Amino acid sequence: MENDLDEAKIDRRIWFLAFTRFIRALGRVSSFIFLPIILLEFYHLSFILIGVIQGFATLMMSLVQYNAGKWTDRVGRRFFLIIIPIPAAFFYLIMFFVIQDRLDLIYLIAAWYLTIIINALQYPAIQAAVADLTSISKRLTGYTYLRLMANLGAAAGPLIGGFLAVFGFQYIFLVAAISTVVELVILYYSVSETYFPEKNNGKPVKERFSFRLDRFFLLFTIVGLFLAFFTRQRGSTLTLYIFDFKNLPITFIGYIYALNGALVVITQLPILSFMNRHLTPMEWRGVGLIYYAAGFLLTAFSGDLIFFLIVMSIMTIGEDFLAPTTQTIITTLSPVDKRGTYIGMYNLVTSFGAFLGAIIGLFLLSYLSRELSEFWFIFAAGTFMVAIVYLFMGKSYRKRIAVPEITPGTGKS
Repeated sequence: MENDLDEAKIDRRIWFLAFTRFIRALGRVSSFIFLPIILLEFYHLSFILIGVIQGFATLMMSLVQYNAGKWTDRVGRRFFLIIIPIPAAFFYLIMFFVIQDRLDLIYLIAAWYLTIIINALQYPAIQAAVADLTSISKRLTGYTYLRLMANLGAAAGPLIGGFLAVFGFQYIFLVAAISTVVELVILYYSVSETYFPEKNNGKPVKERFSFRLDRFFLLFTIVGLFLAFFTRQRGSTLTLYIFDFKNLPITFIGYIYALNGALVVITQLPILSFMNRHLTPMEWRGVGLIYYAAGFLLTAFSGDLIFFLIVMSIMTIGEDFLAPTTQTIITTLSPVDKRGTYIGMYNLVTSFGAFLGAIIGLFLLSYLSRELSEFWFIFAAGTFMVAIVYLFMGKSYRKRIAVPEITPGTGKS
């Protein structure tokens, strides 16, 4: 049962999941950071078209995650952790050869989309497995450990990517292919099954589709859509803003994103300790978004590397408050046997925000190219308003988590 989990220590499988997140980020983060530059420089695509390509990838990813979440609730986690992702290494290798030989864009996009689909199939299983292995009181800690290791990889990854880009962008994807193989080998030998699905046993339709009747979860998901829209600007929008409008070299972009990962490693555990003593995860989401809003506001005045490093530092602190709370809240709100489904549902809905954020963000960046400060003022204000909503939702969340979590099939908490 959930509450029978040992409160004194973390299951060793959490550590192996966290370590594979480090390997995954080390190899793959650079592919996401530098792909917009490849599309801009090698294939001469417009900002808007790059936004459409990346936005559609987000939409597709979340649609797959929604179904993968339901499937992992039905068949368990291990199949999606280990078997499904095997072809990803092959597709990263294809991207290596496409960029090296300057093949048609369609091959690059097709291979990239296939890696997105495979990653999306795996993601809900990773998140649900953490919830399977932790009690409610330890869940935020479990997700924080995963994020800590992922960001350790994300700190080293862009530095490696920036270095490799000097010799050729294609080597970034070769490293991604190799790291994928290493990740899967570790998962195969170190992470046993964490969840054994029970049969429905005649449960009514109302219970099977409980997330559709869960008004608080639906409200949380809708607000998350707006969060995804505004925070999306820290991705490809910021990358292209730095590279194309501020004319900073590629290696500097690597430094900026490496700082993000390094700061998470340094600051996440002290912030987690503080979070565990004060407020709720819902309210910490609001605090985190206030930092994001401040970062966007300062970006309007940025120009050189030092300034961008300061901006990234501020937004990283916001990320420290925000990121660990997402899966903590979802898996706490969801029934134990519907965790993957709830994770998938949240990702599906919020993907529309990320999709629109990528397209509208890059469109406005191009449209307001002569008044770039206005662009960042708009997104700073919108981010701040979403932060206020989360702060107001804190009281309702406190009431919700006061209800004991029920282990399926037992009727006990």
